[in-house]
Amino acid sequence: MNLEDLTLDLRDQVRAPASVQGAIVTDVVPGSPADNAGIGRGDIIMEVDRKPMKSASDAAQALGSVPKGQDALVLVWSNGGSTFRVLHSGE
Repeated sequence: MNLEDLTLDLRDQVRAPASVQGAIVTDVVPGSPADNAGIGRGDIIMEVDRKPMKSASDAAQALGSVPKGQDALVLVWSNGGSTFRVLHSGE
């Protein structure tokens, strides 16, 4: 999964309100843990394991620190609403 900082242009493209903070997903590999969790291009990762994400580097670091075989609880903003997704890391 590729992440970028949420710029004003990207925010406008996905019509995210100013209250939504985090990292925007720019690409998802088919069959990846992110794809299996229902995370797609244009989604915004707001929290990882209940910790707010301010940037793409925050989200990448948080997701990268999940131990292998463990799950991460990810709050995702998508299409006007927020939902929690469970991201299963590889074995």
